[in-house]
Order: sequence, then C-alpha cells, then structure tokens
Amino acid sequence: MISVSHQAKTSTISWFGFPNIGQTCYMNSSLQSLLTLENFVKDFQRQKQVWCSAFDAQLIRKFMRIRDARTSTDSYNKMRLLQSFKGEISVKAPEFRGCEQNDAHEFLTSILNQIWTLSPLLQDIAAYMGTGYTCPVESNLVFRVENIRTCKSCGTQSRRQEVLTNISLDLVPGGCVGDMIQEYHKETMLEFKCECGGRTSCQRSYFKTLPKVLILHLKRFCFTSSYKLRKVQDSIKLERDLVVSSKVDEACYSLVSVVSHLGNCGEAGHYICDGVHPDDHPNEPSDHWLTFNDTEISGTTGGSVCEQRKQTAYILFYKK
Repeated sequence: MISVSHQAKTSTISWFGFPNIGQTCYMNSSLQSLLTLENFVKDFQRQKQVWCSAFDAQLIRKFMRIRDARTSTDSYNKMRLLQSFKGEISVKAPEFRGCEQNDAHEFLTSILNQIWTLSPLLQDIAAYMGTGYTCPVESNLVFRVENIRTCKSCGTQSRRQEVLTNISLDLVPGGCVGDMIQEYHKETMLEFKCECGGRTSCQRSYFKTLPKVLILHLKRFCFTSSYKLRKVQDSIKLERDLVVSSKVDEACYSLVSVVSHLGNCGEAGHYICDGVHPDDHPNEPSDHWLTFNDTEISGTTGGSVCEQRKQTAYILFYKK
C-alpha cells in the first residue's frame, strides 16, 4: 500500500521543473544543482536584510526569486524569472546573451564568481548597518590549492596559491572519482627557466583547504587536431562517498548532485541534473533523488544515478 505522504510527494515533484526558454538546459541544470545545496541557500536567506539593501546585488535577488518560485505551478512566472536571471548574468558575461547552446560548467562558474565579487560591497553595507556579511560562495564553496614548482636542476621551489570554487579533472577511463583526484595531485613536467639556468621543472598541486561543498568538473570535452570540439565518453565510477585530504585535514564527502551532458558530440547535446530530494533528511537519508530535465521531473535514487551517469556525468557536487 502506498502511503499518502508518498503519493503527495509523487504528485508534486513536477512543481520543481524549470521551463526551457531557448536552449537554456545549461542554466536550468546549473540552478537546480545550486538549489540542492541547502546550507548555501540558507546563508542567503539569513543575510537577506543586507543584499536587499544593495541595488547592485540584483543577481542575488533574482537567484532567490527563482528559489522562492521553484515549487510554483506558474510556468509563465518561472519563464520571466529565468529570463531575468540570464539577462543579469549576461551583463558581465555577454557570451550567455543569445539563444545559443552554452556550457553548463562555464555558466555555473560565472554565477559563483559574479556573486563572489559582490562581497566587498555587501560587507561595507553590512558594516554601515551594524551587522556583518559572509559571502555564501566563499563560506560554502571556496577552497585553496597550492601549486609547488621544483627546478629539476637545483631543487629550488616556488609556491603559488589559487583560490577556486571548483576544479577540473582529467578522466581516468574505468577509474573512480578518487582516482581522478589522485591524478590531479600527480607531478607534471613543465618548461620553466630557473635562475640556475635549468629549463625543466616539475609541479604538484595540493589542496591547501577544503570547502563545505566540493564541486568537481570532469573534462568531457577536448579539441581534435582540426580544432573541432569532441566529447569524451569514457565510463567512470561515480562514488557516493569520497574522502579528500588537504595539507591540514581530511574530510568525507557525500554526493548530492550531478549535472550530466547527454549526446554524442561536443557541439550539441542536452544537460540534465540529478539531485537529492529537498525532503530527504540528512540524519535519516532515504536515498530519495530527483532527475531535473527542464520541466520534466522524475523520481530516482542516488544508486541509480551513479549507475546511469557513468558516461555522461559532467559536474559533481559533494557535500562535506
């Protein structure tokens, strides 16, 4: 016998859909993944008084309006809000202005960077109001990577830190996500003229700090010798749980969302998102996931996602 609560969930999941307003599956899937990050969204809600007081924080306002309308049945209003959000992103990223197909990873990175750059303004406004502001991007998604370059001739080292919201990983055919992170840490050779006269160095990259949510971009696209974009369809093992180490600590992460690219070529295709159901309680997980395919929403499980997206997974969201 199917419970009333289960029937209610099944009948209302379609409300979570976003209409496609002209080849905007890349935007819809990116937004659905971000909205899966409960604490990220709550950090915006908690500081509403600050960003509501800043005219230049239009992007945050429009993001939160989409969040508020996520369970609405008003498709016209959702279309209007999505168009407005896309227009706001396009002010500083004009490549998203038209109706062409775009890359979900590039769009996601643009969202996060544009919100992040608002931080100094909002901190000043918060100080004027006698309160504080902590950027949700910085507190949830930002981490640091240290790159150590060593001259092969004299052994001299130089260190450089990068502050990132995600990292891009080379695919390891048949390997797991952990294998790809290990490849990221491996020593690589590069040409670099040292003061000693040496021209060859090696470089290693390490996590200096770890974020609350680790976003991993899988390199599924590459250019051929004739400069055509090609999709890499190698199958990988998607891990539900992932242990990641930094210079100072170690953390266990759980997979909460996956953006996948469907299609065989690099210059066309379709993006979808799989994510943990909003009602799935972290202390009592039921493995209740949803597949977001624009307006088409269906129930699934995390186990099924890991099995079905081996050749299509493009962006992974792991929560600490």
